[in-house]
Amino acid sequence: MIISDLLDIEASGCRLVAGAMGVHRDLLWAHSCELPDPYRWLGHNELLMTIGHCVPGEAPEQVDFIRHLERAGLCGLVVEDNDQAPQLHPEALEVANLLGFPVMLMKPQVPFASIARMVAAANNSNQAQQLMTLNQLYRAALGEYEHPSGFAQQLEDVFRVAMSAVDISTGVSVLPGSLTVHSSEIKKLSSEVLPYGQGMINRMSSLRDGELSVWSLPTQRPTVLLVEESAGSMLDSFTMTHLSQVIAGEVNRRTHTALGLAHQRSHLFADSLENSTSQDRLVRDATQLGQPVQDLLIAITAIDNEELVFSSLSLAGIAHASQIQNGYYASIVRSTDLPVLASISEFHGIGIGISPAVADLSEVKDGLLRAQVAYESGDGVESGILPYDEVNFSLAPKSASQAKEIVDRVLGPLSQAGTSEQALIDTLCAYLDANRNWNEASAKLGIHRQTLSYRIGRIEQLTGRNLKSSKDLAELWIARIALKRS
Repeated sequence: MIISDLLDIEASGCRLVAGAMGVHRDLLWAHSCELPDPYRWLGHNELLMTIGHCVPGEAPEQVDFIRHLERAGLCGLVVEDNDQAPQLHPEALEVANLLGFPVMLMKPQVPFASIARMVAAANNSNQAQQLMTLNQLYRAALGEYEHPSGFAQQLEDVFRVAMSAVDISTGVSVLPGSLTVHSSEIKKLSSEVLPYGQGMINRMSSLRDGELSVWSLPTQRPTVLLVEESAGSMLDSFTMTHLSQVIAGEVNRRTHTALGLAHQRSHLFADSLENSTSQDRLVRDATQLGQPVQDLLIAITAIDNEELVFSSLSLAGIAHASQIQNGYYASIVRSTDLPVLASISEFHGIGIGISPAVADLSEVKDGLLRAQVAYESGDGVESGILPYDEVNFSLAPKSASQAKEIVDRVLGPLSQAGTSEQALIDTLCAYLDANRNWNEASAKLGIHRQTLSYRIGRIEQLTGRNLKSSKDLAELWIARIALKRS
């Protein structure tokens, strides 16, 4: 059935007021809806019927309303011609004409059910098959699955396709099915602009010479559904709309749960570094939040990578406790999660330092220092996994206790945590970081060269070391590295 067929039926009580160029659109289903965003619930080739409650009152909002309906693939709009319905503004009707989107007024004496029956009768055999498929779809949506991929696999069985829902910004399969998607394919999609943005179901493009269809989903984060159809697949525009809505709901649920739980776990990192937190309490808190407490490793990367690492780990289903530590973004994960970290590093082109395996949360502090040594050993490497075990040589202390010992031995009185001592330590660090350039160090500290000269003298006096001595200078540089790890 097409729109013009409905208009030709006198009993339908419908008359066209705009969008005459679209009267040849397919009409598969007619559905009444009064929600403010009906385009979220209706889809391709479906007709929206309303008494006017869902139609905005002002002209600009009506224009947007028509555009949303057309973008969602609806075949037309029927508004009951009554005193309660908002008047359709000329601007909205003009947009409908430009889009070829049929807008009709219906006599109030005609019930919506009669139009629905007319459409159903015309499409009887096709609708029967679709209804049986939709019944299976929603039964699958209500099921409970032990494995995260169970939901997608059930849908694949219903529609006889392979699929995967992928978060564009991280490249993570949020709803993994049997379809394997390569990182290069996701990167290709991420460079494309979603035609209608977030919140709309729309066929974006295809991959693999048309074998994979790509659909944008109405989700909280930009997400695409990739579908590979096989012989006998049960997908058409009608069922695709319902399938996309169901998958979008599941993706939103999983995303909300994963990110929320990861935020709750973040404090566990700081707690594991605090001597005041008992191990029993730490293990209890971690267990309640689903954070592993044994066979762990620490991963660190630049602070700039915080959001993408946090989201990637969370959406991939990795239980992690992540926080900014020592000027880096650090994560506690399981040793078995290393392949996921490698995928994140490859997809985003970032470097990640990896500690050796640590037995439990009591060893997180030393693991953090070793991960930091590993990361810094890359010396500017922008991507790749940097394991501590492959660091050939480093003057950096290998543990927190060793770092503290070096600081106490070399800096002496400067290691005391007073205000004046801290100013001298900041001066020493700035001076060494500037390769002993007086002008650069003074500018960084915001002090005069004479003040810098005075402070350098005090540093030499309190530490008993001469900054013109190669031996003393080397010891002070190692102590400066140790300060970052103590």
